[in-house]
Amino acid sequence: MRWDRLTFGIGLSYALLAWSLGYGAVLPELRDELHMSASVAAVHGSLFGVCLLVFAAFGSRFFAAVANRTVFALGVAGMLGGGILFGLGRSVTLTLGGAGIAGAGAALLVIVVPSVVFLHQPDASTQAMSTLNAFPMASATLLPIAVGAALAGSITWRFAYLAPLLAIAIGVALATGRSPVPDGDVATPMALSELFRIPQFTKRWFALVCGVFVEIGTGIWAASIMRNEGGASKGLAATLTVGFFVGMAIGRVAISNLLRRFDGGAILMASFIASAVALAPFLLGPGLPVRVFGLTLLGLALSPVYPLSIARMFALHHDTATLGRAAALASGVGVTAGPLLLGALSDHVGLRWATAVLPAFLLVGLLTISARRVSSIA
Repeated sequence: MRWDRLTFGIGLSYALLAWSLGYGAVLPELRDELHMSASVAAVHGSLFGVCLLVFAAFGSRFFAAVANRTVFALGVAGMLGGGILFGLGRSVTLTLGGAGIAGAGAALLVIVVPSVVFLHQPDASTQAMSTLNAFPMASATLLPIAVGAALAGSITWRFAYLAPLLAIAIGVALATGRSPVPDGDVATPMALSELFRIPQFTKRWFALVCGVFVEIGTGIWAASIMRNEGGASKGLAATLTVGFFVGMAIGRVAISNLLRRFDGGAILMASFIASAVALAPFLLGPGLPVRVFGLTLLGLALSPVYPLSIARMFALHHDTATLGRAAALASGVGVTAGPLLLGALSDHVGLRWATAVLPAFLLVGLLTISARRVSSIA
């Protein structure tokens, strides 16, 4: 993997994505301010997933006609503009509008970046995807700290959210402003349905769905779990979630070394198993220290799923544009279903019972990976 302005700018754009969509750190405060239900609060995070689904399913002509540089710029602009509207919004309509715009920008970024990375770093694409995916984890680590510090100092969470948002966007513009962005060489991109006919593709795709479901569902609701189930205050609950993102960042930086020693499929199996183990102390406790330990361990254990699943999907075909849409479709399913399902179940049976869907999806992901490996051995 080589570092240059484009690579660093992509990392910063991922950090901007995590910051602009970092609703989990501010949901408890936002719900109190605007008197919104858990289901409505969950819609903020799910709008990103809806945009992913729409763009992935119906955006083939757009992505074939528009250069990757333009898509990248539109994505950054959307995350910045939507984040500003969300951060300044004083009504549910405005915060949802901002979340929708930011979600659309983030969806464009998620679709175009894997293609750009695999074209720009052909000899180290898996390592590059893993390392670059540590950037949003670092960003997601700092956001709860910033929000918690602001609340502790009687400063509005809005300032803690908006000031770094603008700074990161400026950093992306400075890093990538004059950097060439490669485009794919496939004249006529294949249909998504054709990808799913490739052996092993559907299983690798579904494993990504399960991993994203658990990652996003946990990231959005971790602060609420710490507050409602662990008894933490609003400011402390947001701060205590940083362990999840620290674990994610450390794990993704370490993936390159792990891949030199172990097969990617074996790492994925271990990731799902370890994540299921880590969920027990996080969800059940007892006590805040045990929950924080479990959440941190969960972040570390779950970290390989997203970058490795994408890399293993891209290894099956050379049409990076269509593969990017397929990966976005998987992410869209997980991003949409995770927050919404947890929010809806929380309104009906309580957050404690709602979180039971997290280990269920880890088990499904593990069974998918196991079936893939058994079939490949056979």
